[in-house]
Parts: sequence; C-alpha cells; structure tokens
Amino acid sequence: MTRAFDAVLFDLLTALLDSWTLWNKVAGSDEAGLRWRAEYLKNTYATGRYRPYEDLVGEAARNVGLPFERAAELGARYAELDPWPEVRDVLQTLHDAGVALGVVTNCSERLGRIAADRLGVPLTVFVTAERAGYYKPQPQPYQLALDELPVPAGRCLFVAGSAYDLFGTARVHLPTWWHNRAAKNLPEGAPAPIMVRDNLATLPDFVLGRDAAGPPP
Repeated sequence: MTRAFDAVLFDLLTALLDSWTLWNKVAGSDEAGLRWRAEYLKNTYATGRYRPYEDLVGEAARNVGLPFERAAELGARYAELDPWPEVRDVLQTLHDAGVALGVVTNCSERLGRIAADRLGVPLTVFVTAERAGYYKPQPQPYQLALDELPVPAGRCLFVAGSAYDLFGTARVHLPTWWHNRAAKNLPEGAPAPIMVRDNLATLPDFVLGRDAAGPPP
C-alpha cells in the first residue's frame, strides 16, 4: 500500500514526552503542577516572539504562588523526562520505514536537546522556539521545520500534543493528528485535526497507509 506521509513532525514536550509528571514533581503536587503548567501555556501562547523559555516558566511559577526558582529546578531535571510508553516503538517503526522524523517545540535550544535525547531515535529536523525566534502557535516554527525537511511539505504530518498547535499548523497548511492524551476539549475556533487519539500506537499504520481510517484523499 502507498504510504500517506513521508515525514512526521511532532510536538516534543506533550505529544512525545510525559512532561506533566516532571512539572508536578517540581511543583510539589499534581494540583500545583497543573496550575503552573496552565499558566505557563497561557502566557507562552500569547507571547509570539521568543523570550527566554526559563523566564516564562519562572514567571508562570510566580504567578501561581510558586518560587521563580522552580524554573531552574525544572530545567536541571530535564533528563528525567520520559517518553509515553508506546513512543519509542512508534518512532523506531517509522524510522525503520524511512519516514523522516522531526520535532517542533516551545523550548530553549539547550533544554530541547536534553529532552530530544530521551527519545532514543535520530531526528532529521529539530526546531525550537529559540531557533525559530517565535513560540508556537505562531507559524514560524512550523514553517522552519517544513523548510528543512528532505521531502515536499505536502508529504508531512504534524502530531500535536496540545490542540493549540492546530491554530499554527493550519496557517502553514500542515495536516495535524492530535495526540489528546489528557482528553481535553478542542478550543473554540480551532481547526479540526485529521485524527484524534489518546495514544500513538496506531500512528505508524496511519502514516504508512495501512490504516483503513487513514487521511482523506
């Protein structure tokens, strides 16, 4: 069967890695971690041009009553990030099939590299907000990744961890699978993803054209 896509770009810190657990540990509780993470995401999505990632994380901590210094602690523990259980097998299957893999992440270069090393699979494209000069869902990070792919942009799928990626990927005409691990609702006005799943186990079949419920023609 003909594969559906020749490249897959991923959100890193939600679609591939369980960053929630680490944020909660550093915050001191699940409740505090969720409030901190939500504040960080709200501020980051509204930021646009890149500001130091660690500053945004620290400011979000302070806004929810945590010490600003928790940002430095979070960064110091980035090597503790773990992929979701199925991720390494999924990435290895795609890599072995010759699919180009990449990430587009709202992160600094230094911390993004530490996080990407946790995947265990080589990446063809690696774009951080720092290198792109903008945070997602501004279109620049996605477009930079598309420009660096070794295949035509039309042959690429994006795997989002947050539905807010859909606002950005739509602006660069990038079809998007939403890995909705936390069973979130689609934000008001968000473009529809081509697929929604709560894990990535079926992604290789979808990409390689073996899924009867694959992308529309």
